[in-house]
Amino acid sequence: MPTVEFEREKTVEVTDPDLTLLEIAREAGIPHASACGGNGRCSTCRVVILEHPENCEPRNAVEARLARAKGFEDNIRLACQTCITGPVKLRRLVIDEEDLQIAQDGTPQTTGKDRQLVLLFSDIRNFTPFAESHLPYDVIHILGRYFRKVGEPVLRHSGYIDKYMGDGIMAIFGLERATAAEACLDAVAAALGMLESLKDLNAYLSKQFDTEFRIGIGVHVGSVIIGEMGHPQKMQFTAIGDAVNIASRIESATKELHVSLLVSEQVQALLGDAAQYGVSGRVNLKGKSGEHLLYEVTGLNVEVPETEPLPGARTPVP
Repeated sequence: MPTVEFEREKTVEVTDPDLTLLEIAREAGIPHASACGGNGRCSTCRVVILEHPENCEPRNAVEARLARAKGFEDNIRLACQTCITGPVKLRRLVIDEEDLQIAQDGTPQTTGKDRQLVLLFSDIRNFTPFAESHLPYDVIHILGRYFRKVGEPVLRHSGYIDKYMGDGIMAIFGLERATAAEACLDAVAAALGMLESLKDLNAYLSKQFDTEFRIGIGVHVGSVIIGEMGHPQKMQFTAIGDAVNIASRIESATKELHVSLLVSEQVQALLGDAAQYGVSGRVNLKGKSGEHLLYEVTGLNVEVPETEPLPGARTPVP
């Protein structure tokens, strides 16, 4: 007889092959959540299959429809709809009342996904003195003009503006691209466009405020987890992971190398001859061990087509 191992709970021997995972759990006295009564409508009985997913029957129409709506990965299954043909190991994902509330309040995309994406960070150099020496209206007005100017190239090159951090920007590339190399080209094209757009803003700043802005941009590619996160009333799509931190540190390294745009060694390898390079150097990134080889990008040798912004410019398609 096949067995179902409920991680950190118990291993159950299955005596009836027609029982669903939910029914198996209930018969074994495991308090498995199912707010809709096991009808495949609420997803609160969701489990993650840890071992032997091949022993789970394929999703039926009911489960497939809800899985698409919720953005479930292949290893996330509805216990109320899943039967098995052999041993499996799983973990229940809704354990207590708070988990139940989160599952019921969940946005359309409620599970994280591991993706290879490109991260871009930018920051205005020495913005604090400007903010401290000008009226609050002027500070917000200028930041508005700045974000509008530099945000356009990001959106035109399939980027998603993840967040604004004071005068900084975090953007994600690759959500709609087939390869990491294409996403790197998009990100670098956007970065060069940001630097070009800054020239127009600086002409205005020079005339109206007798100052100009300089920015630093860092680009890195790596594995990140993406998904909707936050309080149910203020959910936000974002990316987390070490690659995000590295991209931020690369942006900071532009100060050390006295350049405007730096990419990681991984990005440079994917760009190859498609980009033009300036200085390069090995830099110690804050909080990271060892030296990291970074490259200044000064231009592109290929034309990167512009695209329509992501729907709403703020709603990514993971």
